[in-house]
Parts: sequence; structure tokens; C-alpha cells
Amino acid sequence: SWDRFQAVQAAARSGHSRFSHESTVGAGLPILSTLRDLQQSGDQVQAIEGVLSGTLSFLFSRLEQGLTFSDAVQEAVELGFTEPDPRDDLSGTDVQRKTVILARVLGLELELQDVHVESLVPEAVRSWRPAPD
Repeated sequence: SWDRFQAVQAAARSGHSRFSHESTVGAGLPILSTLRDLQQSGDQVQAIEGVLSGTLSFLFSRLEQGLTFSDAVQEAVELGFTEPDPRDDLSGTDVQRKTVILARVLGLELELQDVHVESLVPEAVRSWRPAPD
């Protein structure tokens, strides 16, 4: 939540420590620190554009090459490109999370439910859970 994000930021400042989370957005590229630097220099961020999901980019590329959706997902899982549960990528949850992180770094009080996404997960498997070990 926004309140928890603010509390973590305040704790990091009061403890003279750093709260680093660059790897949560942009595969470790310095996107978050760049946004902070832009704001601190007086610039106003008007828009952010880019591919927020390397997994979805990979999948769409493979679909364009003629793979079926299920084969493309299986390949992405085998290559380690997906979240541990690929439904996080396919449902849009991962993109939602990244959007919220970007917004919060810019000072916007955004929550997950504020970001509309359309799921690619077939209805039949949205609530599926693996059997316990």
C-alpha cells in the first residue's frame, strides 16, 4: 500500500540507509534512480513509455514466429523468463506492480487496483492451484 511504501521510505531516511529496488522494474536498469534524479533537478516527468514485461515481449515475439500460445509460455517458463507462477506475467499483475512502483517513485499515491490490465490467462486456469507436495 501507499502507506507502507511511505513508511519504508521514511525508515530508510531516518536510519541513514538506502532502500534499493532497481531490480523490481526494468531488469536492473537504473530507471528508478533516473526518475528520482529528473525530479530532483526540477524536471517534471510527463510520461513513461516502454516495455514493462520482458516476458510478454518474448511471448508476443514467439507468437509472431508461429508458436502456439501454450508452447510459447512453456518455452518462456523453461528459459526462466517468467515469474515463478507465469500467471503473474500473463494476468498483468507483474505490469501492475511495476506501474505502481514507477508511480510511487514519482510521488503518486497509486494502488494496484488503480491500474487496469486485461488478463491473458484463460478463465479455466485462473484459479488453479498446484497440488500440495
